Amino acid sequence: MSAEPSERLTLRRLLAGPPAAAAADGLRLRRWFAAFVGWLVLLTVVAVWSTGHLDGSQSAARSAWLVAVALFYLSLCCIFFPAPTVWIVMLLASNEVALLESAGERVVVVALLCALATGVANLNEYHVITFLLRYGRIGKVRDTRVYRWAAKWFAVSPFVVVALFGFLPLPVDVVRWLAILYRYSRWRYFAAYVLGRFPRYVVWALSAVWLDLTWWQILVCQAALVLAAGVMVAHSVWRRRRGARAATGGIADAERMT
Repeated sequence: MSAEPSERLTLRRLLAGPPAAAAADGLRLRRWFAAFVGWLVLLTVVAVWSTGHLDGSQSAARSAWLVAVALFYLSLCCIFFPAPTVWIVMLLASNEVALLESAGERVVVVALLCALATGVANLNEYHVITFLLRYGRIGKVRDTRVYRWAAKWFAVSPFVVVALFGFLPLPVDVVRWLAILYRYSRWRYFAAYVLGRFPRYVVWALSAVWLDLTWWQILVCQAALVLAAGVMVAHSVWRRRRGARAATGGIADAERMT
């Protein structure tokens, strides 16, 4: 079934205002996108200001610059900008950068700040996907049998599910999309991801500190993780294609026998 003309994403529709589907999600996307851009501008201002006040390897301006750049980067990392995040968490926490003198405080502060920035990125993804769901056929996915089955499973304990998947280092986090489709509370969604990512980032930060990793060793670790994730995804795709070819071959053999 084709989308209704009033729901198609066109420049005229965008200028006219949100479609009827906006009433279902109840979000004011323009406010969020304005706030998100304001957040990025603030981080940019801090980074630029810090650049002009760098006067030593351990200066407060240096720390402010590193934090601002890291938060800016992490705030963009989502499905639309799938950049790796482990390296920057480990780098900020590393003894080589020494953002804070106390290793314990450094691990906690870095993990918390990075978890909050990742939560902002996921929250922005929430609003972007909600925007896309308002127009065209993409919103029809809620009418599928697979979504209805997944929604029943998700509804049992959505906060725990989101937090758990936020902690697990999975190459593809489909639970984020499921939560958005389900119209799960965006602020609980944000809190669950921060809660899940914090201990995950603590693990990476502690690894950088205890192993006393240098910046190039951290980059090697990140490259190995990206390679491992790529192999897992490629193997999964290969298995599905192999199964599809086997099924097609079986059907062809059955037709020849009849």
